[in-house]
Amino acid sequence: MPDLLHNLKPKKDYLICIDSDGCVINGMTVKHMKCFGPGIVEVFSLEEHREDILSYWNTINLYSSTRGINRFPGLVMALKYAIEKGYLDMDISQLVQWTTTTGELSNGSLDAWIEKMKAEKQTIPRCLELAKEWSLWVNYHVAELALAEKQAFLGAKKGIKEAKKSANVVVVSSANRRAVEEEWEDNQLMNDVDLLMTQEYGSKASCLEQLKSMGYKEDCILMVGDALGDMQAAKDAGVLFYPILSGREEESWEIFSNEVLPDFLAGCYREKGMEGWQRKMLEHLQ
Repeated sequence: MPDLLHNLKPKKDYLICIDSDGCVINGMTVKHMKCFGPGIVEVFSLEEHREDILSYWNTINLYSSTRGINRFPGLVMALKYAIEKGYLDMDISQLVQWTTTTGELSNGSLDAWIEKMKAEKQTIPRCLELAKEWSLWVNYHVAELALAEKQAFLGAKKGIKEAKKSANVVVVSSANRRAVEEEWEDNQLMNDVDLLMTQEYGSKASCLEQLKSMGYKEDCILMVGDALGDMQAAKDAGVLFYPILSGREEESWEIFSNEVLPDFLAGCYREKGMEGWQRKMLEHLQ
């Protein structure tokens, strides 16, 4: 991992952390509909129940309170659903154990878990092998999506450029680093970013805690995200939060640039608007 202190020099007094998919990059929906969901159907041989599985996957990842969940806990939810419905007969206890005990929900961490089991002469459960196969299948097909399907939302570039004038800007995402880096480079956004903190750094809450430890004051750190998980991570870390509402992304970024960012830099966002925006997000993702 890159050294945080080195990557954030010269450190400014303010820090703005921004999620990627569904927040800045308009690729979340297409990735789930063309890659994540179809990958489960194919890898776990669920073609006979394709429509129901895809509907459930899209609901938990796009249209409900679990929007933005990391791929592996999302996979566990989908597999539990398939098992409860009688679509799948598989023991997923080892996959559940890994997702609930690992400090890093990534392909690398899953590989390390499997290698540890091999070293201990344990039989590798089919669920772990298929989870790895599915995740790699997803990465391959996400990389194959056309650039036009992964454009930044209107207003996001302006908001990030405005933020960079007065604050350090860090991408905090649960996606894999290669995908995030490619998408931000393709959208000419990397020059306005100080650091990418992706799934390899741990959970979003852990990322925020690591950044806080560098000396930023709590009310000088703002997390911007499109999912309740982003809001919870900010709450857990004790930092500020502003939502990009799904389906209203352009409007959300315009408000960020014109209202939220000035209030944040003036030190009055927590009292002036944050609670109201949090309520709107909760209503939006019920």
